[in-house]
Amino acid sequence: MLELLAALAVAAAGCGYQGPSTAWGLAFDPHSQSLEYCEYYLPSAQNRIRVLYFTADGQRFAEKTLLDHSGKSRGGTAVPEVVQRDFRHGEIREVRRERGQWLMRYRKSTHTDWKTARYGLAGIDVVDAGFDVYVREHWSELVRGDTLAFNFASPLHGRAIRLRARKLTCKNARPEAVCIRVDVAQPLLRLFAGNLDLVYDGASRNLLWFEGVVNILDSEARTQRLRIYYQYGS
Repeated sequence: MLELLAALAVAAAGCGYQGPSTAWGLAFDPHSQSLEYCEYYLPSAQNRIRVLYFTADGQRFAEKTLLDHSGKSRGGTAVPEVVQRDFRHGEIREVRRERGQWLMRYRKSTHTDWKTARYGLAGIDVVDAGFDVYVREHWSELVRGDTLAFNFASPLHGRAIRLRARKLTCKNARPEAVCIRVDVAQPLLRLFAGNLDLVYDGASRNLLWFEGVVNILDSEARTQRLRIYYQYGS
């Protein structure tokens, strides 16, 4: 573990961002082990959190803004508003509140049309990085083995996707780790969709790493499956 952390620290230093951050993630190809990008969560300002994405050679290529309407002083919300922009392709993903509804918008590139969908506020349980908050809110249920089903906002698909989360037996992880798998709730669709595997620290409840299809496209504007390791500021 110490060797891995040292390697991650070296990799992070090479991604170009030197400003303040509360957490940062390093995204690796699980097969080649190459560093694909780094993501940096900046300190919250006026209930907004910016996430900056840098290539391994230090070029900022994407940015995401999370807006928290919960009014909580700590902990955040499972349903933030989100705007994510990829400067390479012109891809934009949005989940915003508008006139008492959720508005989801997606554009793959500057050369494609927008896809738009609306949902009632009660129809969405989790938005984007709000899943991490959702896990902490339902920690006791997950740890005791309950399976949780929730509606996840997917601007890419223009709808809410029914997912489920459940605890698994950890393999090759630290003894205190808690391992969670997320997949599609519908049995038939589960045959065609990939899993998302997450490993949390059982004491701090911080996400240590996850592996699955990420919400950042590769340089050719294709979906990609990566493993992202996280570290946290003091």
